[in-house]
Amino acid sequence: MQETNQKNKNKLIITGCIGVILLIVIIVIGIFVFGSCGIDYTETDTNTVFVLEDGRVVSTDVEKFDQKTYDSEKLKTYLASVVDTYNKENGEDSLKQKTLTVEENVAMLVLEYADTKVYKEVNNVELFAGTIQEAKDAGYKFEETFAKMKGDKAVAASAEEFMSGEEYKVVIIKSNTKVVVPGDICFVSTQNVAKVGEDYVLIKDGAELISEEIDVNTEFGTEAEGSDGSITDDEMANTGDIIFDFGDEPNEESSQYSEVLTYIIYK
Repeated sequence: MQETNQKNKNKLIITGCIGVILLIVIIVIGIFVFGSCGIDYTETDTNTVFVLEDGRVVSTDVEKFDQKTYDSEKLKTYLASVVDTYNKENGEDSLKQKTLTVEENVAMLVLEYADTKVYKEVNNVELFAGTIQEAKDAGYKFEETFAKMKGDKAVAASAEEFMSGEEYKVVIIKSNTKVVVPGDICFVSTQNVAKVGEDYVLIKDGAELISEEIDVNTEFGTEAEGSDGSITDDEMANTGDIIFDFGDEPNEESSQYSEVLTYIIYK
């Protein structure tokens, strides 16, 4: 009898251990699967570039789209063709279409790029992500005017304050857009920077971080015609069914492109 009871106790102990192990496995899987999906890339009303910690890049493009005039299904077919063609030439999963929605005359496209190189090739927009030393090795000079972030305030700073810091990483982009980085922003170049949050920067031609702060809702929303780099009705008439630009030469009349490099230093 005692032997039977002991066997039952052993079974309970083994079962309990297995249960704990399974619970740990489930938690770990949840961290990897759901943790990587914690960002809602559609929670924005302006073009946004998300630089992820693992090197991938996700872009959210917001464009005006007149549902009465233009065919959303043709748009979806066109974009699927662009993604498929690029991957055939550059490797599977180099470019992924995550979502495409057309609601209330606004088209929102979310694309995932394998790395900054793919993003640059597809969008013809300069983008770098890495350590300070890697940026220097790549030829970036850090000669711009910088500001240091202290809470929600920006104060004038010198590049010397972060150039030797091994803990710092940098995202460098040449585009008027919103950029989200995987860390806390410590320093940022000031030219064309309208606003800085804990992990994002809003870049707009003509802005200057220290001297002014622009209302995000009016400057970066989709209310003003063409203010977010969207294609107008006249432009749509000239480009057929194409709404989003892929790999075209920069359009000088578009507010999306910039002649200024924006440096975002974070850790």
